[in-house]
Amino acid sequence: MLNPYDAPRTVTEPVGVFADGATRITGTLLYRVIDFRDPFVGLLVYDGWWFWQRVTMNGQRVWSKISWLRIEPVVEFTLPESIDATRRVCRIEIQFGPGLMIRRFQVTVAGMIAYDEFV
Repeated sequence: MLNPYDAPRTVTEPVGVFADGATRITGTLLYRVIDFRDPFVGLLVYDGWWFWQRVTMNGQRVWSKISWLRIEPVVEFTLPESIDATRRVCRIEIQFGPGLMIRRFQVTVAGMIAYDEFV
């Protein structure tokens, strides 16, 4: 007899991009290019190659760190005034899988999720 309150045997993880105002242009190992239309307009590039993590917005570097021993899974910076007049805080959270493959890439602006990608 099956128990209706029993936990499911397998739980499938979500896959895909969840964003109303953003489009992923390209994404590879440690690299993402996302075109935002809402809550701001701009091109976000995350580049984690060669032990150096960089985030640029419309070609302007907004955050960087040399990552010899550990890749930072959380990146936080203030949006440039040219992109956002109120200079809201933007946060990128990255979850890595085996071989440094990005499993989840989430961008929040002022605490609101603007882009959420599950691979």
